[in-house]
Amino acid sequence: MGCITSRDNPTVKLFRGLCSDRRERRKTGLFAAEGLRLCRDILHSGTAIVTLLSTSQAQERWPEDLAALQDAADTSLTISPELAGHISDTRTPQGVFCICRIPSEPVFEPSCQGRYLLLDGLQDPGNLGTIIRGAEAFGITAVILAGCPDLYAPKVLRSTMGSAFRQPVFRTEVLPALIARLRTAGIPVWAAALDRDAITPRELPEEGGMALVVGNEGNGVSPQVQEVCTGKVYIPMSPHIESLNAAAAATVLMWEMGGRGKSVP
Repeated sequence: MGCITSRDNPTVKLFRGLCSDRRERRKTGLFAAEGLRLCRDILHSGTAIVTLLSTSQAQERWPEDLAALQDAADTSLTISPELAGHISDTRTPQGVFCICRIPSEPVFEPSCQGRYLLLDGLQDPGNLGTIIRGAEAFGITAVILAGCPDLYAPKVLRSTMGSAFRQPVFRTEVLPALIARLRTAGIPVWAAALDRDAITPRELPEEGGMALVVGNEGNGVSPQVQEVCTGKVYIPMSPHIESLNAAAAATVLMWEMGGRGKSVP
């Protein structure tokens, strides 16, 4: 097949739909990825690549990488630079795009020694991606999402910088029920809160399992979730600062939860 230039090409339209519509991703079981690094991470993770789209310029610039991606993909298509600009979600596209199959999510089985980060109603895709990347960096056992952006949205995937395909991430529709399950398994759960009477991260236990909940950027952890937690944890900060960005707060808590770097491989 020659170089595709038409915006009406069915695969091009599918890629655009997967980028913009969560319902399309759910309906098809597919997601779209852009950029050499992310596509390479997908390849190394063993995630199925359905279609590779790339420009001839990208093929010439990264011949070995593109050859490996082409070998792994069910279908490989060459697109024009203009079309790459049309489907790209970035200002300077590299000309490498993949349509991939969403991996099946395993059943969540808590470990009594596990360290878990629970996200309650996070809204910003960039925050979510940054937190998932931090979770991999600090050796967090798993991240649990409740009412958060889609893990396979383009901005989330880009922000994880590949961690989405290495860091265990689970989803739940009912966070209080999952917290109750964790506590039944002997895992204490603390909610991050702006409450100076709460414990500080330094007072978290150094041994055994635990879970921390970080909430919505505007409203924090919901009252329903706070009610079923073991207690609250507060990050001390300057009185001139009202609160931290959700990703910043999660990073501080994950560092402490990971034993201040001790659990990092």
